[in-house]
Amino acid sequence: MLKITDLTQFADIPCQKLDPNFPNSAPITIGNSIVCDGYTDDKTVAIFTHFHSDHIVNFSKTLRHCDHILLTQPTFDAIKVLRHSNLNRATIEPMPLSPNKFCTSKGETIELINANHVPGSCQVFVEMEENGIRILYSGDFCYPGLQVRKADVLVLAAEHGTKTHDYHTDKPSILRTIFRDVYSEITKGEAVEIHAHSGSMQDIIEQLEKGVEGKFIPKAVPFLADQKDVELTEALANAYSVPFRKLEEATDNRLNELVEEKKPYVRFAPAATKTEQQDRASKVIQADVNPGFANNGPYFQSETDNRIWFACLSPHSSFSNILKYVGEVEPKLVLIDGTRAAKDTAISLARSITEKFQIQAIPKYCSY
Repeated sequence: MLKITDLTQFADIPCQKLDPNFPNSAPITIGNSIVCDGYTDDKTVAIFTHFHSDHIVNFSKTLRHCDHILLTQPTFDAIKVLRHSNLNRATIEPMPLSPNKFCTSKGETIELINANHVPGSCQVFVEMEENGIRILYSGDFCYPGLQVRKADVLVLAAEHGTKTHDYHTDKPSILRTIFRDVYSEITKGEAVEIHAHSGSMQDIIEQLEKGVEGKFIPKAVPFLADQKDVELTEALANAYSVPFRKLEEATDNRLNELVEEKKPYVRFAPAATKTEQQDRASKVIQADVNPGFANNGPYFQSETDNRIWFACLSPHSSFSNILKYVGEVEPKLVLIDGTRAAKDTAISLARSITEKFQIQAIPKYCSY
């Protein structure tokens, strides 16, 4: 019978092997041969859980050194756009979600499981043939709405791992509310700006295309975005249930033309930004940036500018739901990934898990 301390040999977040240019994005190592969301020189199978920058910073190194690179098709399509490369490499192996499996040469069975974070995001579940040990890496995830596996070792993302992030958001309801507000402004001939992170942006576009209660945004109304987001949206379109209209690049000339002709439009921009043309919109929706959700709920109006609204789409689990997820996994050991979240958040989350479940939770973070 393996002791709890013995389980630490089956997963790690080895900061000392990290590329010093990216001290906040450490690799997750699993078993004998697997590295997730990073790179180490002693692993031969690399897995990327989704396309956000803090998880793919060492993607190029894996191309040169790993025998197998596993990821979902939407993640692969997104990385091709983000890295501006066709990536026609035999080592890159887009893999469907569970129950499909990949077996390594070192006796590990890998499954990719939906993480409910962004299109193509996945958890990584590994079972070791030699001893039956099961390891689950959550990646960035949103519980509920995803499959959960029992595991002996859980490597857990620390984002939203404190009580300050304890909130309730019904994402489908908030998406419908965004649609209603956009529809209302468009039918009055007004322009709308929506600011969101990659993934959430495409979720909003899907809702605008699906409509609500038989109402739809007219196809003649243009959707515009920065060129990078135009390309990323095209790459991810197949991951959605409805076809997207073709996004236009949000150039100054095109936006000026729409304003001069007094035509409505929807302009998308990255989260937490202010565009030069923002003042032209009758409504600006800041999604994923919600500093006041605790007091104001998941959708509320700015106190200083009545044109600005904040929407919390909850691409990460709330604090309470992180604990519920841990309870379902029933791990004997938890490693907290504190390299993509604040060190204090990782330490606090580890303490909360130990107090609630009476299991060992170890915060892992890099100090340079």
